[in-house]
Amino acid sequence: MPPEEEGQSSKRLDQRWRPALMAFFLRRVQSHAEAEDLTQEVFARLLVGKGTTDQPDVYVFRIAQNLLVDRVRKLVVRQRHHDAVLAEPDRNLDVVDPHIIAASHQEMAVFLSALATLPERTRTMFILYRLEHLSQDDIAATFGISTSAVKQQIAKATALLTRQMQGAQ
Repeated sequence: MPPEEEGQSSKRLDQRWRPALMAFFLRRVQSHAEAEDLTQEVFARLLVGKGTTDQPDVYVFRIAQNLLVDRVRKLVVRQRHHDAVLAEPDRNLDVVDPHIIAASHQEMAVFLSALATLPERTRTMFILYRLEHLSQDDIAATFGISTSAVKQQIAKATALLTRQMQGAQ
């Protein structure tokens, strides 16, 4: 559908159905913002839908009712999950602690700084092996060196990074 036709179609839908759909949703969800979102979702489905019907009122409100059913299902799933989490306090869930987050950011900054001090070739091999999980054989083939040379470079990088990380603590 060309954009100008879609705009006209959207305008007609809005004029024809918005008041009735808003009233329908407001009686059921008690939130103007949510009723507006649901109304927009009905319009989106109508514009995308290819089906035609000789009973447009029934079709529009069937879409609206289906959206409400989907909403209730989602709320039930969320509530069950919430209840399950509360029922298992010993689940070892991480607590979002700003001190831990700040420390992690600081450790990451130290690590990245230490990584930047490595010679480029050593740093690249370390990243390919430890972060990209390439095999030492593949890295050796890429650089045209032996696997034992790659092992030495990775060991060198690990030792330097460990020393710098320990020195920063």
